[in-house]
Amino acid sequence: MNLPERWTTETVSANGVGLQCYRTGSGPPILMAHGLYDNGRRWLPLGSDLADDFEVIAYDARGHGRSDAPETGYDIDTRVSDLVALVEELGLENPTLLGHSMGAATVAWAATTHPDLPRGLVLEDPARFRDLPDVNTDETRERAREHLRERQARPVEKRVAEYDDAHDTDHVRRLAESIDECHPNAVKVAEDHPPVAEAFESITCPTLVFRRDLGIEERRADLDVATRLRDGRLVHVPDAGHYVFLDEYEAASAELRTFLRRVSTIR
Repeated sequence: MNLPERWTTETVSANGVGLQCYRTGSGPPILMAHGLYDNGRRWLPLGSDLADDFEVIAYDARGHGRSDAPETGYDIDTRVSDLVALVEELGLENPTLLGHSMGAATVAWAATTHPDLPRGLVLEDPARFRDLPDVNTDETRERAREHLRERQARPVEKRVAEYDDAHDTDHVRRLAESIDECHPNAVKVAEDHPPVAEAFESITCPTLVFRRDLGIEERRADLDVATRLRDGRLVHVPDAGHYVFLDEYEAASAELRTFLRRVSTIR
């Protein structure tokens, strides 16, 4: 699937790895990090909508999309190093960091180790948000590998058919096709970090957290951990699942724009 108009693409050497980047727009920069199995092109709908007011950069994490897939480097520390190196190579000044799932964990931990780097932080349903799964690391990795094998064995059209008809067709197809561009190396280290909420006390920049629709008790638990953020807001988006910006785009993008207007004035 071709890139929309106004988007450009380039490969940037960051942390010794070639990372594919997609850019559009002008204004305060926003760097977008995707989740496991996806790639940077999943952000095209949101990035296109923001391009009149912001410079948007999305990238393929190592082992995903059109980026390099070295044998090693899929742990959280290396993912953070990749992101920080990318910011430096692209010359981005205090970007807002936006991430989904694995990407949300990456940008959250980047904000703890490099507190002066981000202007603001947006987390879309972070992986390992409050708790760790009740399985050991080897089981988690094997499940990730098996999931990738099963998904890649299914034709793209069947993957597309798994989504609700109400979803944006182009967005769904990009997600379905991204599976074929996910390298097996990418699941060698499957979500090895502590709960993202443990990073909250160390995050100093304004932060917006999107969470899927949950029951009352889980909402309360989410809101309790969000109080650790010194300047943060957590939003449970009604009727949204793990892909908040796919399931409830209008509600999520309205919250996001309000947040971006505020942080874009920070110097």
